[in-house]
Amino acid sequence: MNLSQFGFTEGINEIIAITKSEDGLNAAPIGIIVENANGKTAKIKLFPSHTKENIEKGSPLWANINFDPIIFVLAAFEDPSIDYYISVDPPILKGSYAYCEFKCEPEDDIVNLELINGKVLNLRLRAVNRGFNALIEACIHATRYKLGMEHLKGKIEYYGEIIQKCGSKKERDAYRLLLKFIKLDTEFKSLG
Repeated sequence: MNLSQFGFTEGINEIIAITKSEDGLNAAPIGIIVENANGKTAKIKLFPSHTKENIEKGSPLWANINFDPIIFVLAAFEDPSIDYYISVDPPILKGSYAYCEFKCEPEDDIVNLELINGKVLNLRLRAVNRGFNALIEACIHATRYKLGMEHLKGKIEYYGEIIQKCGSKKERDAYRLLLKFIKLDTEFKSLG
């Protein structure tokens, strides 16, 4: 078993990370840094968050490989309700193509990950969608914008233009949801 079997490639792979606490499940979009996709180890850089707290208290990390833009936006700003899961043990979000369980070894802001379990759930092929990729970038900037980095407003709007042009209705709906979460009043036309 290695990372490539679950769709990971070298570089940063955006997934929905799920950790557990006494309060339940925490979900957040996280970039897993992979140096060798044929291996079992990776790492993540974490800023202060529930995910970091849960890992420091001993929670494993379950990576959900998922392409649902709504789930990415929800997980960036709040924990998706239990209705978004097909399983809580292990925690698997609806629409996930695969999930992996990682043992976590935190070292300050870096967490070393070791793949210990996983399952491919859906082998459906998926082409690259520029609108989805732009949504991921907008989401990253939006979480930082919400932390007070107001200079990122232009980048969020730039990626919104790409989503408008290249995304499906679901990506456009997810972008509108993102704008609501960050309370950014910007013009975004609906194509339907």
